[in-house]
Amino acid sequence: MSDIKTSTILSLKTKIALAVAIILWSSAFVGIRMGLKGYSPGSLALFRFLIASICMGLIYLKWSNKNKFSKKDLLLLFLFGAIGIGGYHVFLNYGEISIPSGIASFIVSQSPLISMFFAIAFLRESFSPGAMVGALISIIGVGLISIGESDHFKFDIGILFMLIATLLSGLYSVLQKPFLKKYHAIDVTVIIIWGCTLVLLVYLPSLLRDIKTASMSATIAVVYLGIFPAAIAYIAWSYALARMPASQCVSFLYFMPVIATVLGWLCLGEVPVVLSLFGGMIALLGVWIANRSFAKEG
Repeated sequence: MSDIKTSTILSLKTKIALAVAIILWSSAFVGIRMGLKGYSPGSLALFRFLIASICMGLIYLKWSNKNKFSKKDLLLLFLFGAIGIGGYHVFLNYGEISIPSGIASFIVSQSPLISMFFAIAFLRESFSPGAMVGALISIIGVGLISIGESDHFKFDIGILFMLIATLLSGLYSVLQKPFLKKYHAIDVTVIIIWGCTLVLLVYLPSLLRDIKTASMSATIAVVYLGIFPAAIAYIAWSYALARMPASQCVSFLYFMPVIATVLGWLCLGEVPVVLSLFGGMIALLGVWIANRSFAKEG
């Protein structure tokens, strides 16, 4: 069976990998808000991915099926890591200075739509009317959440930062996809994470200053971000992305605003309003419709 056909009927491992990635990335919005209490956006990103790089290094040392990359692929993966992960997290961190974690996740959750269009244009993936309807319903749901939460933030440059982060996030999944057909997900993720960390070293002086004055809670939050939403979640995401169409895989990202809103409520006291909860249910309905469409195609 082809990759596309087998991916539409998801295996248990693929479902688990998707769930791990989505839940951990959702928690990252809360963790970033906590980490920003002690670290600047750039130093937080560097600290997080230094930890992730160490974790990935330990995993890679024990990985017995290492692939040998061509020089061209190696350079491209480093570049994609620098832009798609490094750039994304710097802009995300700057955005979350003024934007609550729930709202941040609502904006970033639009990245699946960007990924879907890129997947159609560059990966030649099919995109049925049903999947489009599901995506549009999810966008409506996210819009309702944003309207409900609009009293919690003001429109400022943070919105621009979040929009740039969203564009980079949507582009990253599509750029990564072709390499997952040639190399294992662990190998690809290791190189991408290292490329991200390498470019973020420009923030090393800032990190050395911040780490001396940051609170223990802020430091623990960044350590958590490095191990779980970074190292573990990106491996899980790459594993799932290798086994299903990029346009289908990214549709699950619409779950993030719902999970992030709940976590922001529990951990940061960012209480959602009824309209936001209703919007969350609409967004989930859209994900269900989109993925039903993919399943029928398979």
